[in-house]
Amino acid sequence: MLKNIKIGCASTATKYGTRLDTAIVKLEKNAIWSGLFTSNKFKSAPVEICLEKINKNISEPKVLMINAGNANAATGKRGKKDSENLIEEVSSLLDVSGDNILPFSTGVVGELLDTTKLSQAFKRCTDQLGKNSWKDFANAIMTTDTKHKIVKREFALGNQKVNVIGVAKGVGMIEPNMATTLSFVFTDLKLSKIQLKKLHKDICDHTFNAISIDGDQSPSDSSIFATTSEKKSDIKKYHKKIKNNFLEVFRELAEKLVLDGEGATKLIKIRVSGLSSYRASKKVALKVANSPLVKTAAYGEDPNWGRIITAAGNAGVNEFDMKKLSLKIGNYPVLINGNLSLKYSEAKGKKEFRKKIINIEIKFGKAKQSALVMTSDLSPEYISINSDYRS
Repeated sequence: MLKNIKIGCASTATKYGTRLDTAIVKLEKNAIWSGLFTSNKFKSAPVEICLEKINKNISEPKVLMINAGNANAATGKRGKKDSENLIEEVSSLLDVSGDNILPFSTGVVGELLDTTKLSQAFKRCTDQLGKNSWKDFANAIMTTDTKHKIVKREFALGNQKVNVIGVAKGVGMIEPNMATTLSFVFTDLKLSKIQLKKLHKDICDHTFNAISIDGDQSPSDSSIFATTSEKKSDIKKYHKKIKNNFLEVFRELAEKLVLDGEGATKLIKIRVSGLSSYRASKKVALKVANSPLVKTAAYGEDPNWGRIITAAGNAGVNEFDMKKLSLKIGNYPVLINGNLSLKYSEAKGKKEFRKKIINIEIKFGKAKQSALVMTSDLSPEYISINSDYRS
């Protein structure tokens, strides 16, 4: 589907047994990439290295190297040196400049990498280049994910077909504020570095930046958007179509992340509109999304809409006006301009809360600005998973 990209995967035979847990992705020399990383002040060693290298512009093959099971975070100078040494080894094996190799680690915080096992695994990854599939890659980057996350899309621009493939992982410690735990999206559409970076930032703001599982942000959050620059097109002429198609890929990946949230049984979509800015709308939506009371009500399939508007009113947005607030659960109006709707009933609310996907709409007026935030419910399994995550 995408030429000039080779994937190699292997197992360290450590934390996950014989399951694939390391991957190398090689992009040929015309490739361009954009990276967005955690805004958490506490950053993992690989993120620090990526931030140093991502904007270097060397016209030769580019390489992504990923390991799952260990985040290499809070490991000090030793952790950074370990990543750098592994980069040097891969650089030598592939004859690619170390400045064009980006490392990614995800998993437990505060443990040093098993560099011996990783060195052996990355060597096997290089031997496997071109032999592994996108599904192998998606599986190799998982930690507590219960399923791999991959999205493929093809769309037409004039007489040519454009291909997009996205892979992501992450189920907990997610409120990215930049991207998500780990995500990699690739296309063969030719874009300039400026075009790619702008599209990446704009799209992430409305997708990965608009999801929250638990309100916590990982020190490893990284999003890469890369083009193999194979297919030229009139970007200005097709800008809206290009952006919308990329947006759909990122959004579908984001939905998969939320649906696989630790212990999740529901995907909750919260749209807030009618405020003067996207920022204010998103602030309200995130407050509702991160409310443990709203999330537990969703798990219990209890349409307790009082919890929804209470969380919205606690977002610290000065424009909040109860007299203008309208609330819908699914297609059913609950409140209209602060007054109870005569068409709403508890039975209708329960019907919506029994669904796998719950849609909540909060409206404050006629302003066109709106924000969509996605979250999951909060279940007993979430507590179970996170109470013994390191064991």
